[in-house]
Formats: sequence, C-alpha cells, structure tokens
Amino acid sequence: MQQEQNEQTIPQSTRKAKLYGVGVGPGDPNLITLRAVEILREIEVIAIPKSKMERESVAWEIAQSHCPSGVSIMELEMPMTSNEEILQAAWQKAAGLIRAELDLGHSVAFLTLGDPSLYSTYSYLLTILKNQLEPDQIETIPGITAMSAAAARVNLPLAIGDEPLVVLPGIEGLDAYEHYPNLVLMKVSRNLPAVLNHIQKTGSQAVLATRVGQTGEEIRLLRPEEEMEKVDYLSLVLCKRDGSEDFE
Repeated sequence: MQQEQNEQTIPQSTRKAKLYGVGVGPGDPNLITLRAVEILREIEVIAIPKSKMERESVAWEIAQSHCPSGVSIMELEMPMTSNEEILQAAWQKAAGLIRAELDLGHSVAFLTLGDPSLYSTYSYLLTILKNQLEPDQIETIPGITAMSAAAARVNLPLAIGDEPLVVLPGIEGLDAYEHYPNLVLMKVSRNLPAVLNHIQKTGSQAVLATRVGQTGEEIRLLRPEEEMEKVDYLSLVLCKRDGSEDFE
C-alpha cells in the first residue's frame, strides 16, 4: 500500500518506466486480479506473445476491456519449437523490443495466460531483462492458474493435509510418479494414451480440463477405458490415486 501511495505522488514524467509481467488468469475475465486490472488501466504498451502472428491472443481478449482505448500493442512472435537456437533468438528479439519501449519512458505489460511464474514465456524474458534493468523496474503480477481454476470448477482440492502435489510439464517419466497421490499433467494434448495407461495402471481418478474459462471449455471425468489420441493444446489432467478426495 505504501509503495502505491508513493508512486501516486511521483509525477508521471519522472517515474521510471517499468516492465509488468501480468497474469490474466486461465480465460474467464472474472478471474483476473484487481492488481492486474489496476496496471492495465494505466499501461502505455501491451506486449502480447503469439506463437503465430496471425492467431488471436486469448490473453489480449481477457485484458482488452481493461486497457485504455489508445494503448499501443506490441505483438511478439514466440515460435512453437524445441530448437534452442530459434527460441533464444526470439527471446532476445522480444527483450530488445521491450527494452526499447522502456528506454523511451513507456511502461510495458507483458500478458500471459494463467500465472507468469509457471511455465510462461515471460520467465525467459525476465531472465534476460533482469540483467539489464533496475530491480524496481520489474513487477510480476501473479494470476490464477488453469489447474487451480479446473480444480475449483469440480470442487476438488489439489492436495490435502501433508499430501505432496506434483506438477509435470508433460508425461515423460510419468512412471516415476506412480506413487504420488496428486498429479497435475500439463501439455497432454498429444499424449492422452500414456495418461490413460497411467490411470489404468494406478487406479487413479482423473479430470480432463480443456480451455478452462474460455470458449470451448470442457471439464470432465476421464475414463481409463477411453481411446483418445489427441485433445486441444490447452488441456491438462488432474490425477488422484484411490483413497484421495473423490471427483464425483
């Protein structure tokens, strides 16, 4: 509160331009935080990461109504590839564009679905820009994650008491986590057969959550006897072993 009061007393022209990493939540506009809205109402430049430049940004759709009508839009191409050289070049280019706006005195809000600290492109830019900016020129605004929103939609605790919760960015090495009571499996779009095999082997119950809070949302119990090869890219699975909280 004291920091906000101090900022309000500093003339706009003398404030340092800042980078804000803004988590806008999983998709439902009602799940964006008050702090995120506060920043978006005053921001000068919105940075939007896009895997392909012709695609619409869900994060921008959530944030748009909260932004000034004349806000400047900076679209940053972040290719979907595992090629480290291509990724590094994209991150460096994006960081350079953001730094150029900051040097002009324009604060920038980098939008990200969910939370900017969890498997977000923002983290790569942050690593670069933390070495170039003053500490008070960067502020990360946390957001509600898709896994939290999905669990809330089915009234399911992600973990209870002293239970561990493991969040995996994919299904590689899933066998090593068979004995954990609570798993969140991200990026399952191309690996449903492996997830279904895990459910059958461990007797786990599982919820498939697709596009949480967005158009086309689907959240349902995943049956181990199903035969699915692929689901939407924005999908995750919540797994609980028998003896834990029931989904139904």
